[in-house]
Amino acid sequence: MVDTLFFVHTSDQNPDEIAAAYELRGWNIATAGPHAADALDRMAESSPVAAVFCLDGDCAPDVTAFAEHALADDRTNKPLMVFVGGETSDIAVARAIAPYGIFVRPDELPWVLKRLIPKY
Repeated sequence: MVDTLFFVHTSDQNPDEIAAAYELRGWNIATAGPHAADALDRMAESSPVAAVFCLDGDCAPDVTAFAEHALADDRTNKPLMVFVGGETSDIAVARAIAPYGIFVRPDELPWVLKRLIPKY
């Protein structure tokens, strides 16, 4: 199994900074914006063990919609879906779409990935 994390980011986030921290821990990283024309293709090709979706800010509806499309796409391997941050209403919407998703605060993400996916 390839140890890849797939981060769904928006234009106001810096995925390179996030990716660098996890690459140092030995992960392969793939990223895409929720509106990128090839985002689902990249997710399917990378076959990640986890997909990380940021729910903070105005991006939550776009990121949640992408997560819904990813779950419906037959090409994806249905990775562990981790939703980070978000308002209570955004979390409720995401939880309805991905009831088996993991919902964490930003500072909990490293801990969750470390314990749920044996990589370290």
